[in-house]
Amino acid sequence: MNQKVRVTLFSVLITTFLSIGIGFFSLQDSRNGAIGELDSDLNLVIQTAQENPNDTINAALFAIENSKLDASLLFLTPSMDMTVIVESTLLLRDGPSAQEIKTSSVKPITVNADSPYRLRSLTLPEGEYLLVAASIAELDSTWHTNLLRIVIFLFFANALAILFSILVLRNNSRNFERNSLSRMQLFLGDAAHELRTPLTVIKGYSELLASKKFDAPEDRERALLRIDTEVKRMESLINDLLLTAELSESTHLDFSECDLTELLATHIQDFKVLSPAHEVTSLIEDGVKIQGSIDHLERLIQNIFSNIRRHTSDEVDVKISLKKIGKNAVMTFEDAGPGLPPEAYKKSILEFERFDRSRSRLSGGSGLGMSIMAAVVKEHRGALELSQSDLGGLSTKITLPIK
Repeated sequence: MNQKVRVTLFSVLITTFLSIGIGFFSLQDSRNGAIGELDSDLNLVIQTAQENPNDTINAALFAIENSKLDASLLFLTPSMDMTVIVESTLLLRDGPSAQEIKTSSVKPITVNADSPYRLRSLTLPEGEYLLVAASIAELDSTWHTNLLRIVIFLFFANALAILFSILVLRNNSRNFERNSLSRMQLFLGDAAHELRTPLTVIKGYSELLASKKFDAPEDRERALLRIDTEVKRMESLINDLLLTAELSESTHLDFSECDLTELLATHIQDFKVLSPAHEVTSLIEDGVKIQGSIDHLERLIQNIFSNIRRHTSDEVDVKISLKKIGKNAVMTFEDAGPGLPPEAYKKSILEFERFDRSRSRLSGGSGLGMSIMAAVVKEHRGALELSQSDLGGLSTKITLPIK
């Protein structure tokens, strides 16, 4: 595996685990907040009972009904015989231990029974106890469900990011590959920024569901539907981010003044040395300069000459020209080789990637080299046109804006 690919994959995996960690702590904070609200209600019941020592049980019943708390109220004798005064969705098969009752007389605690619950107790005269218990099974179930959703989504998003990085590394020049890791990190940063809003909505509705703020079934159904909508929105958002990153791959920050006259003349001289049998005619206008990436433009010209060497026979005439036309610089490369199949000339610049890469030397074509050429021309906001040359072969015309 290419070293750049390994580095990128490692970076994405690290980011994935960090994202999962952030999501975990966010959900844990949400769960702790819901438990805090539940504890406040349990403390209120016990406080109300304490303030009414002559009618403790009725005061506790009033507090439970007034707060709409889904809790069980229990009476415990000194011999640990338990009587259920008010039942709830919590079904207690076995009562708490003596130590748990003692601890819960100070603050609410979690009892890890078959169905976990929060417990708060009040010590009554003659060693009796009043217990208030509320189930947290649904809260835990919601927590696990949301954690699973976040894990699945993050792995899905980062799998797409890995695929995107591999495609970038395969289809661009070596200099372009050096920046792939930083572009991937930027992409993941943008994705995290854009995903905050739907994650906030999911967290908010999860907290409301966990704290039982929705009494009516239709309200709970509407909240679950809202969560599902935001999850689907995140899936759509990650696809849009991939497309945006692909279209804005070049930031143009590395663009500088490039002397096309000098650049093209240098490569023409190299071509003459490497292919002395070709008859080369060049018409190069002086002082043609543009703003662009010198490395990428060199790769563009190298690919054109490489195609001519590979797909034309020796002693084939070659004609190269460079001139200014209005606000554009126009380079034209013509040869007397076999050219392309007639249908290939009808293809647009976006279709070059689908050319046959395995064509023979006699069939002509563009293949992967043409794919890179098309990407460079697009990066410079130019135009690439393939046509039949006056020499009988292929004519490659590249128009690039001077500014």
